Amino acid sequence: MRTTVTIDEELVRELLRHTQAKTKTAAVTMAVKEQIRRAKLKRLIELLGRVEIDEEDIKSGDEMDLKRVQWLEQTGAKDEE
Repeated sequence: MRTTVTIDEELVRELLRHTQAKTKTAAVTMAVKEQIRRAKLKRLIELLGRVEIDEEDIKSGDEMDLKRVQWLEQTGAKDEE
């Protein structure tokens, strides 16, 4: 998507130096992706200690996934996914 944005030229130069991007567009894209990544991490950090995880459910789920993969490999259905 093409968008026109007014950004301080000194900030863009600094961004280009730090990212080593070849174009302004690439540098801004990298910065936006990094900001989104940080926002998601912040939300995950806020969940620490709030989510209860049942390790037995995770282990049984892993075992079920492995059995499913084995079954798919035996039936040849895995190649069709």
